[in-house]
Amino acid sequence: MRNMKLFLLFSFFLFIVISYKTYEQYNHIKETQKLIVLNESQSLAAFISSFRQTYQDAFLANHIEVNKKTINLLPVKTISEISERFSSSIEGDIVIRTVSDRPRNSKNMANTFEQKMIQYFKDHPKEKESFLQEEDAFYYTQPLRIKESCLQCHGKREDAILSIRDQYSTAYDYKLGEIRGLLNIEIKKRDFFAGMYADFTNTLLSRILLYMVFLIIIYLLIREIRQQEEQYTRDLEIDIKRKTNEIIKQKDTFETLFEKSADGILIIDNGKFIQCNEKIVEMLHYDSKDDMLNVRPSELSPEFQPDGRRSDEKAEEMINIAIKNGTHQFEWVHSKANGKNFVTEVTLTSITLNNRNVLHVIWRDISEKNKVQQELLKQKDILDYQAHHDGLTGLPNRVLFNDRLEHGIELAQRHSMKLALFFIDLDYFKQINDSLGHQIGDRVLIAVAERLKAKIRNEDTLARLGGDEFTIIMEDLKDVKDASLLAHKIQKVLEQPIHIEGHTLYISCSMGISLYPQDDTDANNLIKYADAAMYKAKEEGRNNFQFYASEMTEFALERMLMKSSLRDAIDNKEFILYYQPQVDATTGKLTGMEALIRWQHPKMGLLHPRKFITLAEESGLIVEIDRWVMTTAMKQMTQWYHEGLEAGVLALNLSMRQLRSDDFIDILEESFKRAEFKPEWLEFEVTEGEVMKKPEESIMKLEEISGMGINITIDDFGTGYSSLAYLKRLPVSKLKIDQSFIEGLPDDKEDAAIVKAIIALAESLGLDLIAEGVETDAQKEFLLASGCNHIQGHYYSEAISAAEVEKKYFGTSDHTKR
Repeated sequence: MRNMKLFLLFSFFLFIVISYKTYEQYNHIKETQKLIVLNESQSLAAFISSFRQTYQDAFLANHIEVNKKTINLLPVKTISEISERFSSSIEGDIVIRTVSDRPRNSKNMANTFEQKMIQYFKDHPKEKESFLQEEDAFYYTQPLRIKESCLQCHGKREDAILSIRDQYSTAYDYKLGEIRGLLNIEIKKRDFFAGMYADFTNTLLSRILLYMVFLIIIYLLIREIRQQEEQYTRDLEIDIKRKTNEIIKQKDTFETLFEKSADGILIIDNGKFIQCNEKIVEMLHYDSKDDMLNVRPSELSPEFQPDGRRSDEKAEEMINIAIKNGTHQFEWVHSKANGKNFVTEVTLTSITLNNRNVLHVIWRDISEKNKVQQELLKQKDILDYQAHHDGLTGLPNRVLFNDRLEHGIELAQRHSMKLALFFIDLDYFKQINDSLGHQIGDRVLIAVAERLKAKIRNEDTLARLGGDEFTIIMEDLKDVKDASLLAHKIQKVLEQPIHIEGHTLYISCSMGISLYPQDDTDANNLIKYADAAMYKAKEEGRNNFQFYASEMTEFALERMLMKSSLRDAIDNKEFILYYQPQVDATTGKLTGMEALIRWQHPKMGLLHPRKFITLAEESGLIVEIDRWVMTTAMKQMTQWYHEGLEAGVLALNLSMRQLRSDDFIDILEESFKRAEFKPEWLEFEVTEGEVMKKPEESIMKLEEISGMGINITIDDFGTGYSSLAYLKRLPVSKLKIDQSFIEGLPDDKEDAAIVKAIIALAESLGLDLIAEGVETDAQKEFLLASGCNHIQGHYYSEAISAAEVEKKYFGTSDHTKR
């Protein structure tokens, strides 16, 4: 019955689909008919328009006079006659009329329909055609508008062609674009379309026939399906019997697996064991199943479980959970027959057996598994420690530091407390690494870490972020003075000498301190501000600490921008050279000049070397900058000498990094060749402190340079820790007295004594002398009286451009060079 209902429903649905498709096809035939007629009408209209234009152009181009003989050749006459003959030849199925509401020929007068369409096109000037169906015919109309060529016949009468003007008295005064008339094409319905509708009727009858055949087939199929369902029911009963036999066999198989399982299995009914497998007997070290089944469940557990609960109480709770949820898994400590305890994973499942609710219990020995897990947890702890601590010092690393800082800020915020963040950077630690090696450097870092740990409280965090950078998070800060006290303690403890493998090392540190919430409440900003304060400490001469101030952020930003634009400065040729003259004070004669670099920064203006040389050293660009200074200065000196100007000796600062580069000598010789520069025109200035870091290596390199005919000067002499033994071995020709000793002359007795001692030392070693930073006449006179004749400083001139040197000392300019 159900299948029959589905059949009827399907039949109705199919009828609806066929009806819809039939309706859709009928509409399609109607639209096709209209489209054919429209295309036919448009083609005829295009032909007539072309014909009219051709005749009209011929009349006008050939100046044909309109008279009784030629009037019938006018387009309006010709088209009317052609249209009549064409209509007659096809038995009136197509009628073409060219009409006007103001015709010159009464035959061309528009009928009511045509006048209506002329008015329509006048009301709708944008419309170019109209296609209508009325009763048994289609009407295609098209407005005839006045064109430029039409005005010769239909414009103002006085402007019309003479023959037209004489022949006609009407249809004048049209303007360009106005509607002069109408093309009307009437097409009657023809037998061709009747055939289309006949085909449609035949198709419809075929579909109805197919629909009936299809329904009969469907009915027969449904009847067949019904018979098959009855057969399926009979087969299903047979299959159920077969499956039942298979289940019995599977039950036998399950019982076999029960016995052979790798896990211990028990069946508990009302608190007693009623069945078990051999594995549980083996696991608990009993002699037989009977012995096992005679044991009470409580005898298989120690009195207490590892969590401290009594085994009998906890076991009852586990059973209740299993009964409630159907199954429950947990870990349990059991006792073997020999009294030894072991850990098992127990799965309790509530099942029905022989119409009784029993517990199916699986025991799995996980003692070894737990041992492996414990080992993995131990390894995880080790890896976690390594991920959050510095491998060298054992201090918290950057990851743990960030976490501690966030936690410290949250705690301070919650309890309205203060917090201080220290950024500590060791001064000149790189020199220890470079001179004594990384092993000594690492031991210094370990020693520093131990000293810092000894000075902080238990609640404070000391971390190493990398390299020689340390941080301290000082929580529960009562007063800002406490942060200052800790900073002083750190300075004091780090100033104490460090003894490593026979070396006595002295270090100091630069510290920056930011405060929560005074400076900021965001961890990242506190880090940034402490870092900025630390750089300020370095700028202030190192070995000091600075609290953050808002202007330091501007300083740090300026430093970052300068560092990023330093490379562009080389490529964009933003560096320029200034020269500070060196003068023989006894004669006032120019003896040489020191080349000093300046940076013409596009935004910051002219920058002194102290603003960017440290950054250049940190970024590794110092060697490239020094080479540029050397090449540029050599070219300038060569130019002066070629022009006959006595420029003296060129003094260049030589950094140890440049000196120790493998290709320095090759570059120096190449620079001589390119600039046509003579070695005797050059003097290298090396600082006393840099030379004494690696004296043996410095002596070898400087001897090689001296052998090329280049003079060597010790710069800033007196500020370092020179050994006289090394000084005697150095290929030095001159000492430059540091300006720090010149400032107090002649009144400062200590400065005066030091300067006289340096002069005496130079005389004893046969070395020339020059004093830098001389600014007053009294300083000059003291130096002359003491035996130092060569002077450099603002007394004679500050550092000036090459053009100013020429103007001041050579009496030339860009336009008057010799």
